[in-house]
Amino acid sequence: MNDALTAVWQKDPALAWREIDGETVIISPGESVMHELNDTGSSVWQYVDGQRTAAQIASLLSSEYEVTPEVALSDTESLLQQLAALRLITPAGAAGAAHGGPGGR
Repeated sequence: MNDALTAVWQKDPALAWREIDGETVIISPGESVMHELNDTGSSVWQYVDGQRTAAQIASLLSSEYEVTPEVALSDTESLLQQLAALRLITPAGAAGAAHGGPGGR
């Protein structure tokens, strides 16, 4: 019963990011910190859309990278926890509520 597996995750809307040569670069403007994600991490980042759970993202990765579902799930869960700890992603609904919802800028 891990919340990370059943939670639906979304990107923090205050972040800026860009894909460069297959890797994602994320800027945290509040902390002026740059984060880089490799190819696999970039795929996870693309799938974090406020609609998918870790299990659903892992299923997509399992097909994309031809790894077992168990390995994909373990790796996905680990990365999502790291991204959440860095406050780059939040459970869906949390960031929108804190920023006044979509289009709140």
